[in-house]
Amino acid sequence: MIVEDDSDIASLLTDILETEGYAPVAVPDSSALDDQLDPRPALIVLDLRLTRGGADQILSSLQLRGMGDVPILLLSAATDLPERARALGIKTYLAKPFELDELLVVVRSLV
Repeated sequence: MIVEDDSDIASLLTDILETEGYAPVAVPDSSALDDQLDPRPALIVLDLRLTRGGADQILSSLQLRGMGDVPILLLSAATDLPERARALGIKTYLAKPFELDELLVVVRSLV
């Protein structure tokens, strides 16, 4: 699952993951997330800064649904990304812009 409010980035990520044989579903924010959690996602690629329903809200929603163990890959252009990821309890993150090969390596390791 891709949670990204920038449609260009969401489309790029979807295309890349589909090319690799994954079946990603892209949602723009937390309001669309609940409808897409069945079946349980193998991975969530999550933008840190969403215009609606931020990363913390999405993580809370996953916890409430008993999906707190779904692997999360946090993406952001924020300069304080490591600190923000640590504060959210997320261990895996990539800074935007990222290399496509690097993204695929991380996705493979999490799935």
